[in-house]
Amino acid sequence: MPQFDPQSIKKYRFLLWPLGFFYRLLIFWRNLFYTIGFFVSRKLPSKIVSVGNLSVGGTGKTPFVLYLANTLKTKGLSVAVLSRGYKRKSSGTLVVSNGKTIKSDLKNSGDEPYMLALKLDGVPIVVDENRYRGGLFICKEFNPDIILLDDAFQHRRLYRNVDIVLINSAHRQPKLLPYGPLREPLRNVKRADAVIFTKANLTPPGEKLINNVSRYCSFTIQSELSPDTHLIAFDGSTKSLNEINGSVVAVSGVGDPDSFEVILEDAGLDYIHHFRHDDHADYTEIDLEAIREVYLSAEAEAIITTEKDLAKLEPLNDLPVFALPVSVSINDEDEERLLELINVPRSS
Repeated sequence: MPQFDPQSIKKYRFLLWPLGFFYRLLIFWRNLFYTIGFFVSRKLPSKIVSVGNLSVGGTGKTPFVLYLANTLKTKGLSVAVLSRGYKRKSSGTLVVSNGKTIKSDLKNSGDEPYMLALKLDGVPIVVDENRYRGGLFICKEFNPDIILLDDAFQHRRLYRNVDIVLINSAHRQPKLLPYGPLREPLRNVKRADAVIFTKANLTPPGEKLINNVSRYCSFTIQSELSPDTHLIAFDGSTKSLNEINGSVVAVSGVGDPDSFEVILEDAGLDYIHHFRHDDHADYTEIDLEAIREVYLSAEAEAIITTEKDLAKLEPLNDLPVFALPVSVSINDEDEERLLELINVPRSS
C-alpha cells in the first residue's frame, strides 16, 4: 500500500477536503448500520479471532498473526488462517497451504499469506475475497478450533468472537484518510476487545496515544518486534548474522520502512542504501536492476530484505540475498491475559 508523505498532503489539503468529508460519512453510516442491525454479520461454525488494524499498513500484523498462531498451537488448539489475499492474481477460494504442503505460489496467494504458509507448520492458510465463503470452506475441510481472520477489523460482514486491533506505537497523531493512514477514526477501537501497541521496543507509544485509545478500549497491552539471529536464503538455508561483516544493501516493501531500518540496526547490520518500496510492491525489472547495480557498485556483502519480500527478489538469486526474520513477543502476564480473552484453556 502507498506510503504517506505528510508534506505532499499539506499542499493539497483543501483539494482533499471533499474526499475526506465523504469518506468520513461513509465510514460513519456503514458502522451505524451494523450497530443497529440493518446490516447483519454472518456467523461461522468455528471460533473466529480477527487480527486487524485501523491503519493501511505498518503495524506488524503479519508477524503478530504468526506469533498468535504458534502460541495457540502450543496450547493444543488447531488453527487456520483466513485472508483475502491482498493483490493476489487469483480469485475465489484458494488453499495456499493445507498445513502440510504449500499448494499455491506467491502471485496467486498474495505476499502475506504465502509468507505465513512458508512459516507455519500444521496451520492451513486459505485466501478468499468472500470471507464467509472462505470460512465455510475451512470449517468443512479442516474443522479448526480457531480461525484467525487476517486484516478484518473493517470487514464486519463476518461475525468474530474476539476482535484484536493493532496500532503502531510510533503513531503520534494519526489522521483519517486521505490526510493520514487511518481507515477509520481512532475512537472506533471501542468495537475492539483488545488493542495492542506494536513495536513498542522500537518506538514506545506516546502517553497521548495510550490515553486516547484507553478511553475507548480498556484492554491494552504492548508487544515488541525483534530481529532473529539468523538470515534466510532463497532455498531456506540459514546464515548467522555474525557471518555478515561488511556493509549490506537493504530492500523493503512494507508499510513502515523506518522500523525495518531500526530492526537492521538492532541486528548489527550496516546498510549503505535502503530501497524503499510501497507496501505489497511488485518489483519490476527496472527495480531489480537498480538493486543489482547498487549492490555491485558498493561492493556490498549482501542484500537484506524482509521475509515478505524475499520471494519477489528471486530473479536476483545469483547474488547473496537474504531475509531478516523478525519475531513478536509479549510479556508472560499480558500473554496470559490475551489467551484468557480468547478463552484458551489453561495448561495443566
